[in-house]
Amino acid sequence: MAMIIILFMPIITATVCYLLKNHRLVGYANLAGASALAVFAIPTILSFVSNPGTALNGMLYMDALSVYIMVLVILLGLASSAYSIGYLEHEFDMKLMDVKGIRRYYLLLHIFIFTMLLVTVANNLALMWIAIEATTIVSAILIGLGFTKRQLAIEAAWKYIMLCTVGITFALLGIFIIYYASTAVNGTKGELNWTALKEIAGRLNPATMKLAFIFVLVGYGTKAGLAPMHNWLPDAHSQAPSPISALLSGILLNTAFYGIIRVIAIVEPSTGAIFTGNLLIIFGLISIGISAVFILVQENYKRLLAYSSIEHMGIVSLGVGIGGVLGFYGALLHILNHAISKPLMFFASGRIQACYGSTKIENVNGVLSSKPLLGMLTFAGVLSLAGSPPLNIFISEFTILKAGVDKGLWAAVGLFLFFAVIVFYGMMSGFGKILFKGKNNIPPKEEGCEHRKFPMSWLNNGVMIVMALLILMLGVSIPEFLDKTIRACISVIGVR
Repeated sequence: MAMIIILFMPIITATVCYLLKNHRLVGYANLAGASALAVFAIPTILSFVSNPGTALNGMLYMDALSVYIMVLVILLGLASSAYSIGYLEHEFDMKLMDVKGIRRYYLLLHIFIFTMLLVTVANNLALMWIAIEATTIVSAILIGLGFTKRQLAIEAAWKYIMLCTVGITFALLGIFIIYYASTAVNGTKGELNWTALKEIAGRLNPATMKLAFIFVLVGYGTKAGLAPMHNWLPDAHSQAPSPISALLSGILLNTAFYGIIRVIAIVEPSTGAIFTGNLLIIFGLISIGISAVFILVQENYKRLLAYSSIEHMGIVSLGVGIGGVLGFYGALLHILNHAISKPLMFFASGRIQACYGSTKIENVNGVLSSKPLLGMLTFAGVLSLAGSPPLNIFISEFTILKAGVDKGLWAAVGLFLFFAVIVFYGMMSGFGKILFKGKNNIPPKEEGCEHRKFPMSWLNNGVMIVMALLILMLGVSIPEFLDKTIRACISVIGVR
């Protein structure tokens, strides 16, 4: 029952937001709904970490891994809801969006949260596929909102929906193949429920499951932004409204990768870990390598952040591919760390874009001296994303590196370190110009960008300050409850 209530709460919030006519009331109703979801859901679902449960005759299922991703969806949904109030006030004042557009925005935002929550609790693989496809459709409309002033947004939304829909069709084929493999074990009755498939995973045909995994990896890997299927991501993430970019990068990519991790748990018992591990390491290194090159030459800071997302999903893939307890631990910790650092940077970039009227690096400078708080928060975020010690992402990257060294994967470790150095230079070079170069040199308006001061509210600042503090805290120490939850997730996957 708790799972069903949690799923319905964003739908109720979406409906209320759409029915209200005053744009300020809509914003506060959105925040109240997201807050109520967090207050009710988080204490409720924590019990599922040690005691998995089902609902709707096994269609829905929740265990430690579900809880881990669901908490991230809820908290980032709350952060984006809070940040959106000030962001949309600015859009409204600048006539980039009218009241009708704001109502649509909040309606779609909470439906988007609903679809991501559904991914995390779907026990049936077909239902999970439907939920992931639904995230694509809803988020594509969100990317296109305000397209009359951001003309590239509509092109980005179409590119996103076309490539991701084609991509996850491969995942659907993989799910059909898994169903076919289960019929060979159960006779004429096939299985699509993850819990049932996990029980028979060791008896599934290895060759068939290898084929299924390739389709699923390519399909969900497209949605997760793994190279070379990543072409939609830089356009979509850079053209979306900043709160939506934060959700796309901070958690949507992870929900797609969550689908891959679920399938790994039912593939590896028959195929062994080497097959899936090698594929994930290859895709991970390709993603890190390609993104490193584009980060180095990037002239647009929002696109730079988009390529950084590809890099970090590559690191998650590398950690899962290396495998073992330490590899999965590093990958799961990296999912959390990236989900904190990247939204902070997209929130900061939204403020910078509003203040300077441009997303080009050459047009923005002196942020640290002219806007000290925004500059410091941006600096903390970029140091984290670049992997600087002693911040959070350094810890998860170091954990993955250690897992690789322990397994003797020297080539993978060496390539990762080489690409990490390039990424560090590219991130620091790009954002160094924004933060340190010159003094508040505000340029003429860039086409499609309006130049006006972003309203500074305690809510916007509070959200970003909390994220920056988490970056620092997780770099110093991993709390015991977080350590236990990650280890419970690893146990769910079946890694020993």
